[in-house]
Amino acid sequence: MGSEKEKAVEFKIKRFDPERNKRYLSTYKVPILTGMTILDALLYIKDNLDGTLTFRHSCRMGQCGSCGILANGKPMLACYTQVLQLGVDVLEIEPLPNLPVIKDLVVDFHPFFEKFVKIKPILIRAEEELRKPTEFTQMPSDLKKYWDESICIKCSLCYGSCPAAIDMKFLGPSSLTTNYRFIVDTRDDGLSERLKTASETIWLCTSCSSCTLSCPKEIDCATVLDNERGLIVEEGVLVPRTAKDVLTSAFKYHNPVRMSPGKRTDWSKGLEIKELPMVEKTDVLYFVGCLPSYDARNQEIAKSIAQIFRKIDVNFATLGNEEWCCGDHILRLGEKGLFEMLAEHNASLFKKYGFNRIITISPHCYHTFKNDKPYTDIGLNVQHYTQFISEAIKNGRLRPVKAIKKKVTYHDPCFLGKRSGIYDEPREILKSIPGLELVEMGRSKENSFCCGGGAGRIWTEEATPENRPCVNRTKEALELGVEVIATACPFCVTALEDAVKVLDAEDKIVVKDVSELLREAL
Repeated sequence: MGSEKEKAVEFKIKRFDPERNKRYLSTYKVPILTGMTILDALLYIKDNLDGTLTFRHSCRMGQCGSCGILANGKPMLACYTQVLQLGVDVLEIEPLPNLPVIKDLVVDFHPFFEKFVKIKPILIRAEEELRKPTEFTQMPSDLKKYWDESICIKCSLCYGSCPAAIDMKFLGPSSLTTNYRFIVDTRDDGLSERLKTASETIWLCTSCSSCTLSCPKEIDCATVLDNERGLIVEEGVLVPRTAKDVLTSAFKYHNPVRMSPGKRTDWSKGLEIKELPMVEKTDVLYFVGCLPSYDARNQEIAKSIAQIFRKIDVNFATLGNEEWCCGDHILRLGEKGLFEMLAEHNASLFKKYGFNRIITISPHCYHTFKNDKPYTDIGLNVQHYTQFISEAIKNGRLRPVKAIKKKVTYHDPCFLGKRSGIYDEPREILKSIPGLELVEMGRSKENSFCCGGGAGRIWTEEATPENRPCVNRTKEALELGVEVIATACPFCVTALEDAVKVLDAEDKIVVKDVSELLREAL
């Protein structure tokens, strides 16, 4: 055993005593050897330090799904996770969120499994069909369609990490993914019933990808739910009026906010911003996006970034009124044909005009340009504005000089963080501002909590305030005592500002885009 390394790790375990109806914290120092899992450490605590500690486990092989916990804010299986690989000296352990706690780390899975009853996790076949003799054969190519969705172990980690699951109406990622598994099963005859069941709550999903990132079996639940919405729209099954309005607007006006295409450049009046094709070639194509073009609040972000570009002498131009919606929200809402129409228009302009890179304001534009056809077919060099500006600060082309003496927390937009892996650049910009104190929320980076504005929900939100992710998130920021929530997405700005108003906290906290804070400091 000479190769084993030992390290003392402090376990802070958030517990619940049902007899006293009280939550409390217990702290233990645990000697961790190479290969020890969180479950091994919990068993060590129970056997050697505190026999009252209660948690659930069974197979110890990541197959039964019973030992799910929250470790340093991230849902994971205790038996699947080696402590030393986490690289931390302190580990905070909590029960899974969105489920009632029975005792200590043991949660009640009944609400989770009740969702499965609603989607009927069995093959739906008419009785008369079952009575008929059949030589039905299912080919491996058919089976392959739902193999990945069939390996779900019902651990509920996706449910615990899901921002939409704070609303008990939501069926949850695992149930909706299982529902889709039966939809694509050629033996199942329940298509219309399954689509109707899904359509009742799937619009609460924000496509934030928390479910995909937390799944120990690496099921891409977020993509499955996008595909499921696509089928619902294709079949015309109970699409909410608000979603229909967004899709109709995108078709008629090439933006989802029912504004005239001719007003897309109104935000830039007086700024003398160049437009293609008025200039033959430019270094940077500045893709402004819909909310920064049309929404008065978000127009300030478009102006801020343009002014910062001027500070660092960037040769940039926009597409002017020829710019159409990037289509990301349209795609997530399930209207693939409309997305392709919008995307093909933009892609044709990208091929037509000369530029070296595209810089976007919205993480949604950035993500779809980087990941979705037909954009990916033309090999675009795309950056989010925080990447570009962070580079300029690093190489000395831009230096904030004016102090902003405020306590600020940064909210990670899901399509910038979880979907695209960009966490550091926005924080580097904020840290470069003199006097600014950056404070992290408990849920940050890959564990960040969604604002609730993705997949079109920014326009289709009908949940009560207590069931809105943006309200939950803003409360978290208020508890930190910060003066500013900074973010880098126009949809996050809109959702979080709405939450500040709902909470009547406008005299306590403001929401700013990172670019707006940087502009103040220049």
